[in-house]
Amino acid sequence: MRYLGIDVHSKASVWCLLDAQGEPIEQGSTETTMPALRTLVARLGKDDELLVGQEAGAMAYLVHDALAGVGVRLLTFNPVHLRMIAASRKKTDRRDAYWIARALQTGMMPHPVYIPVGDVRELRGLLHRREVIQRDYLRWRNRAKAQMRASGVLVGAGVRCLKVAMDTHLEQCNEGVDGLLLDGIGRCARNMELLKEELDHMDAMLKRRTEGIDAIRRLTTIPGVGDVVAMTIYAYVGDVTRFPNAKALAAYAGLVPSVRQSGSSSVHGRITKDGSSMLRRILVQAAHSASNRCQGDEAKPFKDTFDRIRGTRGRKKIATVALARHILRIAYYVLRDGTIYDAARLGVERLVSAA
Repeated sequence: MRYLGIDVHSKASVWCLLDAQGEPIEQGSTETTMPALRTLVARLGKDDELLVGQEAGAMAYLVHDALAGVGVRLLTFNPVHLRMIAASRKKTDRRDAYWIARALQTGMMPHPVYIPVGDVRELRGLLHRREVIQRDYLRWRNRAKAQMRASGVLVGAGVRCLKVAMDTHLEQCNEGVDGLLLDGIGRCARNMELLKEELDHMDAMLKRRTEGIDAIRRLTTIPGVGDVVAMTIYAYVGDVTRFPNAKALAAYAGLVPSVRQSGSSSVHGRITKDGSSMLRRILVQAAHSASNRCQGDEAKPFKDTFDRIRGTRGRKKIATVALARHILRIAYYVLRDGTIYDAARLGVERLVSAA
């Protein structure tokens, strides 16, 4: 067995080949293109079985697609975990390639990053684009609120209140108002309108692309989980059978507490924040919705659980993250069992008591 570590960059990638004992055989660089990567792997793997590793990043999909079907196994690592192993004051592309290969050879990276393919990868891309648009929209909305406050206008909560206040202020502006300030408010209004149109277009596209995916429909039966939340869970979980249980999925999403043990003492800290930050953010949004905005008997246990955890721990943020974790655990069983949400079987109180 040989081990090939590739430090991937947009134009050229540096690689390091180790033997079964972890000794360097050869190092070099190659263009980051599909033909070049396939040629490299074919040459280095012709005499022995080859295991290839890379860090997760912008070019990870290209390397995955280039090596798919050429007879080698590719593992993708979380760069944060790899840096913890290869802690050093020196950082070069050659050292990175060496430590990727070394991690393969020693087996120090037991949990490689999941690389989606096909429709799931496309859905992730669309959701990422939507998040970028939404982030820009929120940035302009916050700027508009600041501009309105600078004009002496207090705006209530909600986008509708802001839009009405901006339209009214622009129509009734007088000579006493700074012209540059008014121009800034108008620019905010125009950009918000354009971004809202983009967001609506993206939501319509996502709706069309996910029509007929039964798993997404079933996820929306969970209180707090709307269309975008369900799509995000589906896209980032992928094949749910790769997780042995719901706790493993929560750990994958970085929603479990960190643990520090020494002797007989064990201290639980903040959540690990491993995995996708987008998945965590969307689950926290679902928890906010389930604890504040959802109505009906099915949502009541979520609100009660949120209130109980907040009363015990004393902080709203802790209760929200805990509820987000329980929503993801419910999603695990919905996806695994092919069922809709059933409060009698998957009620949040039962999952909390079993945790």
